[in-house]
Amino acid sequence: MSIDKMETDEPGFSRDEISFIQTHQYENAGQLMLKAGQFKGLDLKKLAAQIVSRQKAVKKLPEWYSNEKLVFPPALSVEQCSSEATARYKAKLISGGKLVDITGGMGVDSFYLSKSFEKVDYFEQQEVVAETARYNFEQLGVSNIEVHAEDSLNALKNGRITCDWIYADPARRDVNRQKVVKLADCAPDIPSKLDTLFNCAPNILLKTSPLLDIALACSELQCVKDVYTIGYEQECKELLFVLARDFKGDYKINARILDQDGSVRQSLDFDLETERNAAVSYSDPLAYLYEPHPAILKAGAFKTLCEKYGVNKLAANSQLYTSAHLVENFPGRSMKVVAICKPDMREIAQHIGGDKANLTVRNFPAKTDELRKKWKLREGGDFYLFATTLADQSKTVIVTIRAFN
Repeated sequence: MSIDKMETDEPGFSRDEISFIQTHQYENAGQLMLKAGQFKGLDLKKLAAQIVSRQKAVKKLPEWYSNEKLVFPPALSVEQCSSEATARYKAKLISGGKLVDITGGMGVDSFYLSKSFEKVDYFEQQEVVAETARYNFEQLGVSNIEVHAEDSLNALKNGRITCDWIYADPARRDVNRQKVVKLADCAPDIPSKLDTLFNCAPNILLKTSPLLDIALACSELQCVKDVYTIGYEQECKELLFVLARDFKGDYKINARILDQDGSVRQSLDFDLETERNAAVSYSDPLAYLYEPHPAILKAGAFKTLCEKYGVNKLAANSQLYTSAHLVENFPGRSMKVVAICKPDMREIAQHIGGDKANLTVRNFPAKTDELRKKWKLREGGDFYLFATTLADQSKTVIVTIRAFN
């Protein structure tokens, strides 16, 4: 049974409701709904929705998850909101006297940004969402966030608000819940509202989907000072654009790979000219193989990696790198090469000792699922296979193990 809506007249839960959520927090919400008759006096639909949302938040928002009094929005909203790690990083990136969050939503970013600002104005058009955020901020002990249940752009147009920073996280799905990747297709349409925003603040921090084309977005926005590609765990989670009202130069690109507390584990900064002019060399696989983190790949630091870390590319479009000696601080996965094989399972099996291995496909004329089916390869184990194309256009499979335990 699908649980995708939360209906409640007022934020907050009774002690019995909190106890129910805590008792059943690891259970299947659909199965709980089938047992609704056993729980008289409780709104099982509301509580089951909370359980689903909390299950989505357990790793993404551990601080919020640990607070039993907080009210969570529908699970889709939890999936789309910032993670605690990325929100904490944003709070380290900018600071000042006053910030206006024009797309408040669940309020995760407002909450963490409030730690770096004297005052935060949170705007959200949906009154129920805004009131829930107000309630949650109170439970979290925040006193410097003012909640406004109204259209932020109307408030800014009226000229009654000025601030140091504006934060925006435009909605990235259309009415049919399809993903959109152009800024003009998001709500609000930030490029068309820049005059209004810059009349109220000299600086804007814009969060977008990692699917967005960075160069296209920067041409739409102009006055972009910095672009951040934010990596957490094994994904590029979001893009951040720092806009400055009076900035006229070229933007820098900053890749950041975060730990759970929002601290930076690895970073790489460059600009487009540096990338264009970076020296790049090619070679067949050597003793070690490197796969850049998705946040590094999204940043487009393909040639810069060679120059900064002293590695070679396997091919122009493969985005895999190699070296004779281990580069310990490479921003991504570091692997030790065991063998270089033809794309033939009989040869591969001689090196992995069976039919089980992890598989990555890069610049290779087949998809991962197709190769697994063709080779009857089970997933998992200690070996990592990279199916790719070398500089001479030959197809190969590189058998590796992790360079670090």
